[in-house]
Amino acid sequence: MVGEDSIKKVSVQCGKPFTIRIWEDRTRGSRWMPVFDAVSLRLLSDDFDRTRNIRVSDIGMRHFEFVPLKSGQYQIVFESRYGWKFSADGRLTYEIEVQ
Repeated sequence: MVGEDSIKKVSVQCGKPFTIRIWEDRTRGSRWMPVFDAVSLRLLSDDFDRTRNIRVSDIGMRHFEFVPLKSGQYQIVFESRYGWKFSADGRLTYEIEVQ
């Protein structure tokens, strides 16, 4: 499980898209889901590049592309979730500084 204290800081420019890449193991059915302020950030795309797909594993890199809509400081919290479970198994927090 990923701890709450793993905060990554990113500096970006307003109106210019940026990408966050996260390693994802879909073998057991979990997915990274972003939680963010939709007024300040817009999710442009959410893609998965599979690096290994065999009968027993489905592993790859997840790409989230955002565009900041206004200057300020924001957080994007990625929660590792299963479709059948109400709580997250892990979290990754990104602090976004938009200039």
